[in-house]
Amino acid sequence: MAFERTPFKPEGEAWTEAFAMLCGMCKHLDACQIIEGMIEMKSGTPWPQGGWVTDPGAGITCLSYEPKPVRILEGQELEEALNNAVPMCGGCAARRGSDASKSLHTQRDFNAAVKRQGVFACHEGDNHGKPCGGWCNAVRRQMNGAKP
Repeated sequence: MAFERTPFKPEGEAWTEAFAMLCGMCKHLDACQIIEGMIEMKSGTPWPQGGWVTDPGAGITCLSYEPKPVRILEGQELEEALNNAVPMCGGCAARRGSDASKSLHTQRDFNAAVKRQGVFACHEGDNHGKPCGGWCNAVRRQMNGAKP
C-alpha cells in the first residue's frame, strides 16, 4: 500500500519536537544538509528534497533518515533480550496497519535492529523501553533462516 507524503513545514514548538524525534536519532545528524534546508524554508526557500514529510497515520518523518547503528547483541545477552521481550502491543512496528508500521523512520529503526540483532524497544505504556515482542519474533525468524 502506498502512502501519500507531503512536505512538512513545522511552526513554533513543532520544530523542537520534530528535530528531537527525527534528527536526534539519525546517523547523519552531524553532517545533515536537510536541517539547514528546513531552516531556510522559514524564509521562503523551497522545501528541501529528502526533507521532512507527513507520514499519514504516523505523524512525520524525514525521507533522508537513517538510524544510528544499534549495539549488536550476541550470545547470552541476545538470548536474555529475546526472553525478556514483552508481548506485541497494538501499536507494534511489526503489526501491519499500526501507526508504527506506517512510519518510515520507525520501520528503518525496526529493520536495522532486526538485521543487526540489536534491541528495538517497545514504546507503549508500562512496557516502554523493554525489548519489543515484534522485534523478538523477527529476530527469531531470522536466526532460523527465514526472512525478517
